[in-house]
Amino acid sequence: MDKITNDDPETRGQQLWVMFALAMFLVATLNWYAYVREPEVIEVRQLLEYKNEVVKVEGTLISWVEDPYASGDDRVDAIIDDGTGVVESRWYRPGNMPPIGTTVTVMGDVIEYDGRIWIQSLGAGAMEWTSSDLPDVEVLAIADIAQDPASYVGEVIQLTGFISKSITPDATFTSAYLGDHPNYGNSEHQMHLIIRSAKGEWIEATSKVEVQGILTYQQRDLRWSLQVQGPEILVDRNHIVNIPQLDWNAEATWSYQSGQTVTMTGVLTTTSEDWALYGPSGTSICVLPTDEDRQADATESMHNTLQTVEGRLLWSETKAGWCIDANEATSPTLVNPETPINLLAMLSADPVGMVADPDTTYTLSAYIKYAVEPGVENEEAYFVDSASYSPGWTTVAVTVPGPRSAWLESGQNIIANVSVGWDDEDMRIRLTVHDYTLGAVPSARTLLWDDGATQWSYARDQNVLLNGRAEFTDNQWLLFRDGSNESVALNLQGQAIGVDEYHANQSMTWAGRLRQVQSDDGMSLVYTLDQADVLDSDGDGLGDTLEQNIGTSTTSEDTDDDGETDREEHVNGQT
Repeated sequence: MDKITNDDPETRGQQLWVMFALAMFLVATLNWYAYVREPEVIEVRQLLEYKNEVVKVEGTLISWVEDPYASGDDRVDAIIDDGTGVVESRWYRPGNMPPIGTTVTVMGDVIEYDGRIWIQSLGAGAMEWTSSDLPDVEVLAIADIAQDPASYVGEVIQLTGFISKSITPDATFTSAYLGDHPNYGNSEHQMHLIIRSAKGEWIEATSKVEVQGILTYQQRDLRWSLQVQGPEILVDRNHIVNIPQLDWNAEATWSYQSGQTVTMTGVLTTTSEDWALYGPSGTSICVLPTDEDRQADATESMHNTLQTVEGRLLWSETKAGWCIDANEATSPTLVNPETPINLLAMLSADPVGMVADPDTTYTLSAYIKYAVEPGVENEEAYFVDSASYSPGWTTVAVTVPGPRSAWLESGQNIIANVSVGWDDEDMRIRLTVHDYTLGAVPSARTLLWDDGATQWSYARDQNVLLNGRAEFTDNQWLLFRDGSNESVALNLQGQAIGVDEYHANQSMTWAGRLRQVQSDDGMSLVYTLDQADVLDSDGDGLGDTLEQNIGTSTTSEDTDDDGETDREEHVNGQT
């Protein structure tokens, strides 16, 4: 020891080598201790005190998602609740996952970044549990939950029912309803499901399934939800799924069957690479046949023949229209559009990640909440998940691009490619619409005079129908309520037939867009009917009310099919 500590120049080199060897031994000893020591089991609320350290957390597995961003990562994001808080475990190269509700012990590094904290785990042994940790599962009926949902909150339960919509194989975060009858209208109870992690195969709408998960209350939507895992959904293959047939006359409702296997009958054309099916009015839908279909057509042509086709109804990004795909949706140009509630669920799972990735686009199928008028500028609007108001409907703020040459009608279906961004001014997430395709224009809404101004405000900017008698008063056309002085101003469309000699001084059903404008004195708001004219369903120049009075058809411009329109016959009869 004296040789190590003295200042003799002859021994100084030896001293340095000995000190270096001691330092290396000390470092190796500390590394060995760090490797072999058992990480400390801590509570979730203590995580911030252990940043960048290896710890263990013991709690209940309440959900998990495999490959959360569908990027091909060998990763599972698991949510653990230990009673003091909830933490996410990002588990790379994971092992098998236990059922929801299992008590697990997770080991990993505590990571804190940009205000978020999680445990980063690696390898199959990073999550441990034993058979005694598995949950006790209570088998219930949906009706049991409906009677007293609060008594089952936080418990692991098992339900059997019929799923409301088709689930895509790669849907890592989606939602659906579980009913006690395959048909929605006959179902007495509906249990909302939040489905995490991809199933890996299609689940057909109205399939009979068995699900297991934890019941929670969603404060935002004011409803109960069952949190389930896609891979754990069991499908009863013995249950026969009824395949719906699409109606050519109800194109506006096709989006309701998005992702489902459907059938459709029409005239099939097979001359192009992509086949098409035509309906009675000339409407068409693209058909993507199998190789077997093409071989059958080559053997015996099916071109211009009446056929019933079966396949999955999906949206074609290249054609901007619906297609029936007989190839189990393997075409890369076909997508099953997201719904607002699914997109919000994805945002809830990773809001920072989605906002930070504005270049990613999503195809969204939704409905327009309030009408948006034509214009050259971008316009703020809202998308909802149903055509008309329903309690708890999901609303998403959007920016619609300009220029727009046509109205976006309230309740109109829209399929749009959107990206997710942050609105600094409103402090909210907002979707930017890049391009879109509109569905059929909804039917005009019937107004009643007795409803009054407050109820009318819900139809503002919409196409409406209103009964009344048109009169020209004080240099303007007004529509008066029968037997009353109540009136709204009429801004007539060009060549309006409602004010000609054949419709004058009669009570008629008028159609137009309900607008709210300032009065002439600027002291109040008044209603007007823009682009107003009498309702003429068949376009023959006679209003529906007049045709009902004289006995001609409101759906045919030539009721007696003699080559002379109903208006021509009426005018000739009057003269």
